Amino acid sequence: MPLLHLQREKQTYGYFSPERFVNSQGTRTDEIAMNPAYFAVCPPEEIMQTLCHEMCHLWQHHFGKPGRRGYHNKEWADFMEAIGLMPSSTGAPGGARTGDKMADYAIEGGRFLEAYESLMTDDYRISWMDRFPSREKLMAAIANGTTDEMAGDLSIMGLAGISVEDGEITFEPGERPNKSNREK
Repeated sequence: MPLLHLQREKQTYGYFSPERFVNSQGTRTDEIAMNPAYFAVCPPEEIMQTLCHEMCHLWQHHFGKPGRRGYHNKEWADFMEAIGLMPSSTGAPGGARTGDKMADYAIEGGRFLEAYESLMTDDYRISWMDRFPSREKLMAAIANGTTDEMAGDLSIMGLAGISVEDGEITFEPGERPNKSNREK
């Protein structure tokens, strides 16, 4: 069982590190790290894709033959496809399936989207996000239009809007609706 870890590693959505941690008895465990700086500016589907991408590295480390450090080989690419994610050097159709820096996209009708759609209901959501996402990540989300996809989540969380102060972009808390039957 890997240790799931939140890490603000620059320019990465997540990573896998084999046998990174050890307990007091000397037992080692792997690490899957996710970058919470992206949670506020990436659609939940992208966050889940990253988690599955790293889980494929975990699978390959224990049951396959990983390539050299950082290289995404054919075995890894085949496993990604089997779970419904298409590896792509560009993150879009037409990119290379293997290489050093790899992205992916969901395969229409694939296992990933089926599982994602059954998980992401009104009862489930990624409920925590960074109030202070980095400027470049937020600007990229604004540029590619993904902030609109998260408007409902931001509203539910009581985050009314985006403000810029001294070059720092932050989400401001909004007035939360009274969900109780008591007057406040």
